[in-house]
Amino acid sequence: MRFDLHVRQGVRDQVGSLAVQMASWEARAPLSDEAREWILQAITPFAHTTVAAGLHVAGVDGSGDYPALTYADSFVYLTVAASALYASDSLSGLREVAPVPAPLVEFTWLSTDEWQREQALLAAFGRLGGLPVDEVLGQSDYRMLKAAGMTQSVEALRAGLILPPAHDAGNLGIQLRTSAELGAALRLIETVPPGTLVLTDGTLTLPFASRERQSLFPEHLRRLCCVRARDRGVVFVALSKSHGLRGEEQLEALAREKMGGGAGVPEHWYLRVGGEPFDNPVVAYLDPGGRLPPAGAVTYFVRLHRTTPLFRLDLDQFFWEQHIRGASDEETRCNEEALLGRLDYASHDQRAYGYPYPIKAAHDRASLTDQERAALRKQIMDAAVQAGMRRSLFRSVALATGHA
Repeated sequence: MRFDLHVRQGVRDQVGSLAVQMASWEARAPLSDEAREWILQAITPFAHTTVAAGLHVAGVDGSGDYPALTYADSFVYLTVAASALYASDSLSGLREVAPVPAPLVEFTWLSTDEWQREQALLAAFGRLGGLPVDEVLGQSDYRMLKAAGMTQSVEALRAGLILPPAHDAGNLGIQLRTSAELGAALRLIETVPPGTLVLTDGTLTLPFASRERQSLFPEHLRRLCCVRARDRGVVFVALSKSHGLRGEEQLEALAREKMGGGAGVPEHWYLRVGGEPFDNPVVAYLDPGGRLPPAGAVTYFVRLHRTTPLFRLDLDQFFWEQHIRGASDEETRCNEEALLGRLDYASHDQRAYGYPYPIKAAHDRASLTDQERAALRKQIMDAAVQAGMRRSLFRSVALATGHA
């Protein structure tokens, strides 16, 4: 069937109505003079960094197939995560540090039986995180940030973990992939030299921290990464391309004004949300939902290069207080500029200019092609048939319905 939705009058009317709503929302809360002045003062330029001797920077990313196959009333999920470690080099900018970390690969079989599903998921989380689930729950500082505080036992935390049903591919995919990425990050944190930047694609948001009992395993694992990074002197950074920030155009205009005008997109500047002062007039404007900064984190909005988007960067608040916040505002700015300068240096590779290349390298290694997905599905089925299962009961829903 030819695609003709875009020329139908009903669709065009809906698009027009949608545009009016979006424009009204964007314009409904003008920036106050107080917030404008605060932003102008808070926007901080930093230098384009061309030398970073002794820098180590790592990136992690994940992907998978959710589900890869179904068999009668059960589902097989495939999760992959990869990491890459680079060091600064005076000749090539960044050179990869050998040996290359082996990728994480996890096959998770979940059935409709509640006991089997829970045991299989907990075991998968343990393998992905590199530690048994109870150890992650016990060693993470997530309890300190949760509504119930430190009063919850490990057993209570485990009982409160949200374990989706076997068919809930969307939620399972998010939890498995995030656990794999954080597990790869934790393995790096435990082995890289102190001072290394370990970068993940995402945020330090803890969506269930405000709930008394329920939580997600990746929340605990994310905070364990923060704990171990502090212990080892490693810089654990969550970097997101999709920040959901309101008023980005006005921020760009104010950054341009702060940095001397000009018609181009201003680059090499940042704005911090969190740390001190916490109560400033711009937070409510940028984030009407009250999500920033996340519990236990300090958030930055950073422009590295004119051709890449404004990034959101989250740091562990306790790390920030120990290593970034100085005795004076000037010392804090110097520490911030030093950190962002190293991030800028890692973003000069021509294969991903303006974006830290180690994350891009990890993404390329973790991404599965259609051919790889098909080969892994066939490998699962062949092994299952050898074990006595019936090939005819295996299904790839995407292939069977023409959605692959």
